[in-house]
Formats: sequence, structure tokens, C-alpha cells
Amino acid sequence: MNKTLTMIFVLILSIFANAEGTKKESLKVVSYNLGLAHTFVPLAKERLPFLKETLSKSDADVLCLQEVWKKKDRKKIEKELKDIFPHSYFEKIKNVKSKRRPTCKIKELFGEGKFVGCMQKNCSGKEGDDFTDCIIQTCGGALRSLKESNRECATSLMAQVGKSTLGAMVTILNPFKRAGLFAYKGSDGLMLLSKHPLKNTKYLDLSKISTLNRRAALIAEIEINNQTHKVGCTHISSDLEATVPYTGTFKNWGEENKEQLKVLLTEMDEFKDSSILMGDLNCGFANPTLGLTGELEESCEQISQFQFSNALLESGNEECTFCSTNRLNEGETTDKIIDHVLLKGVNFSAAKVIYTEEIEVEKEKGELVKTNLSDHYGIEVTIPLKN
Repeated sequence: MNKTLTMIFVLILSIFANAEGTKKESLKVVSYNLGLAHTFVPLAKERLPFLKETLSKSDADVLCLQEVWKKKDRKKIEKELKDIFPHSYFEKIKNVKSKRRPTCKIKELFGEGKFVGCMQKNCSGKEGDDFTDCIIQTCGGALRSLKESNRECATSLMAQVGKSTLGAMVTILNPFKRAGLFAYKGSDGLMLLSKHPLKNTKYLDLSKISTLNRRAALIAEIEINNQTHKVGCTHISSDLEATVPYTGTFKNWGEENKEQLKVLLTEMDEFKDSSILMGDLNCGFANPTLGLTGELEESCEQISQFQFSNALLESGNEECTFCSTNRLNEGETTDKIIDHVLLKGVNFSAAKVIYTEEIEVEKEKGELVKTNLSDHYGIEVTIPLKN
């Protein structure tokens, strides 16, 4: 009898010892904008297999992915990473429709001083970047006038990115269907993947304060070592004034971004324990010494106002995440840090920029070209855990 009790006692001790041994010492999170904006960021189709392979080797606990706009791309990534990241959260793609049909009237688009009339008159025969530059330089005023008379028409017109001019016209002039107000069929482009169960998931919909692309946040709780962490994954509006005139409800893209970030920080700040907000915030601070330029700095100032720490900026590893040397940016941008991992109620032990490597992809007709995995680089942050 005594021998049996001893064996049971040893077994119990063994179980507890093993349980203690499985406790994690740290939580590693990664934020990465994959740049899978087909027709907008080059080589999206060609880069996807390399992105899947790279992410499948990640030793992170949680991935926050942005710009996975298409449903088929999302499915491929989820399938490829299922064994490594068995827990995932994303929302069904669904657009917000205009209130009236047709969304636009012919007289609002065609004629002297109207947007389509301006394109036909000034930009006919131009293609690609030349066509875009022509529209911005000569027809921006016409688009702003359209915004004042019919904001939904102007917004829906801009949301037809990737479609031919004829396809866009058919959509917004269709008398039987309301046109969508957001590009990519209303996709928010977000995926939250985890090695740990995602609890109390919440979709923070920012569509009422979004223009062109639907903005949102995927929020969930993960429990590790009896500690609960609130994790948010997001991608908010960028300052597109140089390429796309603003047609939203604010004065400009910057004010829209600022309000979105305020809503996000308020949501994450309400959690009593640790909060981790990740994603492409499209704002960042200048650091001339490091060659970094600012982007919507007033918006990013809210981070410290809400007393969140900015892991990369405070780590001493202030490297750009959106860089002029990235082959997908073609040297047209300055160096910026617009991707962030924000923390509150928890510290970090390491933060660094990742996924900066170049790859070689095969285009049509067998042409090999060097490029980067994405037009953004990723951020990896390691968070010590209590035992």
C-alpha cells in the first residue's frame, strides 16, 4: 500500500514538474504588411509563394498580417500555415453599399468640368503612372467638386481600383445595383494567426470613418502562463493626397487616420491587463540623424498620450519599415517607420525589423527579376512573460 501511494505521489510531482517545464519564458509577436495589393503593388501573384514559405518558418507566437485583400490569397495563406498557426481569426469579406441606385448619375460624371469628362479630354491615350499623374494634376478639382455634390459617387468611383474604366463606369452607373464604397470588395486585408487559442474575438469596424479601403481591427485575447494578453491587428488609412484626392467625411487623409488611431488606442486602453496593438498605422516620426522622414506625425503623437510604448522606436533599432531601397518601392519613397508594435502593461526584451531579404521571381515569358518579399518590412517583438 505504501509503495502504491509513493508511486502516485511521484507521478503527481512529475505531472506538476512537466507543467512547470512547459511554461513559456516569452511571447513573440510579428506584424507584417504583405503588400498583396494586386494591380497596385507589383508582383503580388509572383511573391505570394515566397511569402507563404517565409511565414511557414516563423517562430512567432502571433502573426498580424495586413494587405491580404483577396479571399483566395487568404485561403492559401491559412492553409499553408495551418500546422504552425492552428488558430486564426479574420472576418468575412463584405462591402458597404451606396444608399442609392444608380450610385452616380451620368450628368455628375460627364460634361465640361466633370470628372470623367476631364479624363477623356486631358488623359485619353495615357497609361499606367502617366494616366494616374494626369488625373491627379488635371482632374483633382473635378473629383473634389463631385465629392461636394455626391460624396458616395466620388467615394465609389475611387473604390473601383483595379477595374478597367469601362468596368468602373458600368458599376457606378448601374440602375439596378448599389455600388460598393470600398476597394477589394470591402476586404479589410487583415489576418490574425496564433499558436495559442484566440479567445473573446472582436471585430472593431472602422468603415464609418474610412475612405477607399475598409479599415478595421481584429482583436482577441490569448492566455499564456495564466496571463491574459489583449492583441489587436490593424491597418489604417494612409496619406494618399499625392495620388488620390480625399473623398471622405474628414478634411483630409491625415484627420481620418488620426481619428481611426484614437478609436483603436481607446479600445486597447480599456483592457486592465497587457495590451498589444500591431499593424501598419501609416504614421511615424522623423529622425534626421537616422535619415527617417515623418508621416502624419500628429496622429502618431497619440501613442504616447495614451501611454503606450513603441517597441521598435524604444529598442534602439530604428530602421525603416517602408524604405526607399526596397525594390518594390522603386526608390520613389523616403525612409519611414510606419509599421508599429505598441505595448501597454507589458515590457519587451527585443524588437527588430525582419523580412528585408530580396528574392528572385519569375514573371511571364520566363523573365527572372529581383524583388523584395513585400513593399514593407516586418517587425518582430519579444515580450518576457512571468512564470
